[in-house]
Amino acid sequence: MKSDFQEVKLSELSDIQVDYFIGPSKTVEYRDIMIIKYSGEYGFGSAGNSDAVYMKAMGRAALEAWKPDAIILDWSDLKYEWGDMLEMVLDIDTGCCEPALPMAVIVGPPCEEAVRTLLLGIDSEEELETIEWVFKNKDEAIDYIEKQLQKAGS
Repeated sequence: MKSDFQEVKLSELSDIQVDYFIGPSKTVEYRDIMIIKYSGEYGFGSAGNSDAVYMKAMGRAALEAWKPDAIILDWSDLKYEWGDMLEMVLDIDTGCCEPALPMAVIVGPPCEEAVRTLLLGIDSEEELETIEWVFKNKDEAIDYIEKQLQKAGS
């Protein structure tokens, strides 16, 4: 009997590059912060659906492998214009029984406006800065995460 199975690879879902960085909290002992950096071009509209699935899967794999205490998603080099499924990447840390990890997102010029409309609505005139966990630079995101870890530890 001939098998109908064919090999598949997560990397075939997307051309998005994913890099991982982990380091200790500077303010809370025994706590690690992970930065997951996504770069490349996210597909426009529904063409980005597989990119979102890939990004979430790679993020969840990192959380399982390294078990950080907080996450920073770095989208500063991600070219993103439109596609609602990117929002699912924000849920990489949701499990059935554990509370969500402290999280921040870094945006840059290639995605800033599109992320703003994704999170605040296409007709919104609010600035991205109104979202307390979205930042335009890494240092501010790290400072926010440190404060969240301090709150969780007290």
